[in-house]
Amino acid sequence: MKKIVPFFLILVIFSAQNLFAQEKYEKESRINKREVPENAKKLIDPISDKKKLKWYHEIGLNSESIEAKFKRNGIQYSVEFDMTGNIADVEMKVNWEGLNENLKKAITLQLNKDCENHKIIKVQKQHTGTKANLAKLLISEKKSPENTIKYELIVRCSQPKSVNLFEYLFNEQGQIVSTSNIIFKNSSHLEY
Repeated sequence: MKKIVPFFLILVIFSAQNLFAQEKYEKESRINKREVPENAKKLIDPISDKKKLKWYHEIGLNSESIEAKFKRNGIQYSVEFDMTGNIADVEMKVNWEGLNENLKKAITLQLNKDCENHKIIKVQKQHTGTKANLAKLLISEKKSPENTIKYELIVRCSQPKSVNLFEYLFNEQGQIVSTSNIIFKNSSHLEY
């Protein structure tokens, strides 16, 4: 009996993973290029169509960043920088249908476990790594084997009495890295 209780406790903790989702709040505001750190501009300007390049100041619950959004060779990019202009990650919008079948199967299993019904709103391939390797990815469009790839999904998840938006982050094998419940400005969580 003593061995059953710890096993049962572990099972409950892992099966209730979506109950422990962190909260995510992001507010994006367009900013003028003059407000962007020079090193971020130097990296993005040569590779983007300046007419379609948009810069944003992003405020989260515990963070701030600068983000460049542009389209290049038919791919939508979102490049995040810290407030001093150091590159943090590169995200590329991808189609769900184009993902590896094993990856899709693993992600779908997780979403079916967490949601009674779900709809995938957006999928992005996220590259993280050293500043040099991320810059190389942007300039040459060739990924370094040292970069880490994850998949970020925005998912509408329906439960019997609620519908919520979640941001899921999966590794390349489809294992869940994190889940965040997306909260909105008018949420009581942000009122003081």
